[in-house]
Amino acid sequence: MSMLTNSAKAVKLKEGLHSATPYNHTDIPDFGGLKVFVLPGAFYGSCCALMAEAGCIKADSIADADIVVFVGGEDVNPILYNEKPVNSTYFTPSRDREEVIAYKEAVARRKVMFGICRGAQFLHVMNGGKLWQDVDGHAGRPHQMLDVETDTFLTVTSLHHQMLRDNPRLNIVGISVEQRTTRFEAENEVVHVGENSVQPGLEIEAGYYTDSRCFFVQGHPEIGTPQYRSWTMNKLFDFYEEAVMGDEGPDPDTTPTVIGLLTHQPSALETEVLGQIG
Repeated sequence: MSMLTNSAKAVKLKEGLHSATPYNHTDIPDFGGLKVFVLPGAFYGSCCALMAEAGCIKADSIADADIVVFVGGEDVNPILYNEKPVNSTYFTPSRDREEVIAYKEAVARRKVMFGICRGAQFLHVMNGGKLWQDVDGHAGRPHQMLDVETDTFLTVTSLHHQMLRDNPRLNIVGISVEQRTTRFEAENEVVHVGENSVQPGLEIEAGYYTDSRCFFVQGHPEIGTPQYRSWTMNKLFDFYEEAVMGDEGPDPDTTPTVIGLLTHQPSALETEVLGQIG
């Protein structure tokens, strides 16, 4: 079962907890006038303000942007990861369609993408990932996240009821320090931690996909603490620098996005999926 696999990975990733130190920085890096295109969604104004604080300026289109930002909001349509919705899942087909098209264009133009909350889940799905459609313990008060790259921890916001499921291609950056979720639900699957020897699973808070240039956080730094804002923007800055310096574009033959790239005519499957979500 995937939960047991994730449990072993969670133990490995949390090995740095015994020596972890608080992330106390509040500095916001200067992006030097990079252009950002922020798609509409939850806390849109706060997201724009966060990017502006980092020295970014508004782009009028994806083509004009250096970074494309996918923000929070309703759930991602489960059809995008080959599932049917559970009772608690709610989504807006028109938004899914618009963001799929935006993602396709951003990939084709080799833009760096940044996801917040729903945006994190959407970018994960577009890179072949799946979601837990309903979890407990996260749609409420803030909690601590461990940065597994630097063994630092900080307080992050937590306003979501869905969660990323691990993906072999996903580079995990942040995980929840304490186990918060006891119930995980997907289509035809409900897992209760503690029952039938099920151990705590992985609660992913931040990660990235190198080949598609996607970095994301599950929380909302735009309304978070100064430390969370600083941590997120410094990570995004470093990710952007590495992506541009490495100039690694996606390989259509090896990047398993659900919809595909804008470098070919839409397939029958692409047409079918776009029709179902729009």
